[in-house]
Amino acid sequence: MTEMKTKLLATDFDGTLCHRYSPDAYPATVEVLDAIRAFRDDGGLFGVVTGRDWRWSWYELKQNGKLDFDYIIALDGAQVYDRDGNLIMESTADGNTDIGGTTLARALAQRCWELVGDYFSLIRGTERYQFSAHLPDGGEEDGDTFSPHAMLDSIGTFHMAGAVGEAGSSTADAAEILLREFGAYVNPLPNGRCLDIPPAGIDKGSAVAKYAEWANVPADDVWTAGDNYNDLAMLIPFHGCAMANGVQAAKDAAEYVCRDLAEVIMHIRDANETKKTEIHKI
Repeated sequence: MTEMKTKLLATDFDGTLCHRYSPDAYPATVEVLDAIRAFRDDGGLFGVVTGRDWRWSWYELKQNGKLDFDYIIALDGAQVYDRDGNLIMESTADGNTDIGGTTLARALAQRCWELVGDYFSLIRGTERYQFSAHLPDGGEEDGDTFSPHAMLDSIGTFHMAGAVGEAGSSTADAAEILLREFGAYVNPLPNGRCLDIPPAGIDKGSAVAKYAEWANVPADDVWTAGDNYNDLAMLIPFHGCAMANGVQAAKDAAEYVCRDLAEVIMHIRDANETKKTEIHKI
């Protein structure tokens, strides 16, 4: 009899594991948390794939949810960490790259201000540098601290850039424009009213593939769950499960549409039982 291989579950955080718009304090129901624990007890590898940084993700999982995990893929795939916080792999873009007489960081900021909104950020690991279009010298506003625009010309490498539009707005059109203009350097990804900008060639799907290879898990044993446009890259190549509350594009791309992660894990177990039956028949 052939031995069953380890299953890997990679889930988006906001809107998938965590429904931020619900009144619940923590991201997941007791049913979901119990299902994840059972999945790991059965030998599955569980982790989150998020646009947020590693420190925030660790805190939400370990401190708030008291939930163990096997890996965190942070900043839309630019950094991958193991369960102990060791950096396994990373990708960066060089903000100092010359773009027509200015730097990549400044050129990106300017176009994001024009296309999305006044807020722009550059993230290096867990450090976030914030820039406001109307605060060229930096300063404080609404409780946030903004760096002077001059820093954009000497920022060095970064793992992800980001922009935020008005509530209810979409960044899909802006992402397409930025991809045409800066696609050799970065990979703009629409995420609701947020715009995530990891290095070129980096997205959630590529990072999940690299981690699965590192963990020796074949692609057919990789399951992913998400709800938004920046999740498409990991929903399409694997056993993708879209949340019923997600955007239509995610549901169209997915193999299953599920109410929550407990239902995702149910599908994983059903697939596992089917494979066991097929092996017994051989």
